[in-house]
Amino acid sequence: MHDHDKLTSDLIASSLNTNPSLARRMMSQLRKAGLLETTQGAAAPKLAKDPQEITVLDVYLATCPEAPLLKVDHNTSKKCAVGNTVPVVLNKYYLDIQSAAEAKMRQITLQDIINDVEMSIEHHQRALASAE
Repeated sequence: MHDHDKLTSDLIASSLNTNPSLARRMMSQLRKAGLLETTQGAAAPKLAKDPQEITVLDVYLATCPEAPLLKVDHNTSKKCAVGNTVPVVLNKYYLDIQSAAEAKMRQITLQDIINDVEMSIEHHQRALASAE
């Protein structure tokens, strides 16, 4: 899906408008999760599995293992009935939201995303060509 022989962390970071160290850290997490294969000193990361076998949930769990989508702020006043109760109530809803999001992430594969990106690029290129 890329036009570059060498896919460096600098190039990936530039594409994502982020820091190369973040790109390297995420690639390391994906490698540890068995989703990415890398060779030290070689700028050629490869998927360890077919993109149809990698779900968004796999990537989420690899890169955010301890990070829920929504986090309850427990730093509320214990003296206030509302402040003391709201985090407990919200936590129930947040857990439901997390479960629903993870169920949806389980249904979306990397191949689905690749297909959508490729379609969007083609659409964009056709729009540019017709504008000329």
